[in-house]
Amino acid sequence: MQNAIIKGLVDIKKAVTNVTTAYKVQCVYSHNRICKRSNKTMIKGSITELIPATLAQRREIYDWCFNSDTTKYHAGENYPSNEIPTFEEFCEDYEDYYFKDTGKSRGRGFIITHENKQIGFINYACYHLKPHKAELDIWLSSESNLGKGYGTDAIVSLCNYLASELGIQELIMRPSGKNTSAVKSYSKAGFEKTDASPSCYLLDEYIEAYGDGDYGAEETVTMIKRV
Repeated sequence: MQNAIIKGLVDIKKAVTNVTTAYKVQCVYSHNRICKRSNKTMIKGSITELIPATLAQRREIYDWCFNSDTTKYHAGENYPSNEIPTFEEFCEDYEDYYFKDTGKSRGRGFIITHENKQIGFINYACYHLKPHKAELDIWLSSESNLGKGYGTDAIVSLCNYLASELGIQELIMRPSGKNTSAVKSYSKAGFEKTDASPSCYLLDEYIEAYGDGDYGAEETVTMIKRV
């Protein structure tokens, strides 16, 4: 009888240990507030949370960028008279690895959420850059989400994640100089304008394609943050 009771207590202790271990594996926080659930890395900021984007969300992310009231901020100088990229062209730039965890060394995209509501998209890319560097891009889904600190918070959170998890030491953003709200937001996140030549951060084989930035050499502003 006594042996049976002891065995029962041991079994209960094992069960409690297993539950505790499972909980720890389910959600592990580091000093950068990185939460892992169901094998997906979620990055928690002060007011936003970054959730890995999926292929099923790629069309919606495209629409946020090119078919929303925020499009005018990042569609170039001649918008709306100039043609915006088609979804197929968008997919050529934002390849599948942006939406899968298997391509983290090349780049990854995240849905920005606030209070469980999807409010935008942020991503990083490394494939075209020299070692320990990453380029960030971001857009929000609606003008109603602008001016509330969401973008700045998401940028800071992703920068911290890239520094701690991937060893990134230098982060780059290249907005249009005419998008003054973006430049201001990036400055709040710790980015500074620079006249550094693209050869300082781009791999040689990408200088011709990407050296002038998305908005041309005259309009593109290069901003760098070192961590």
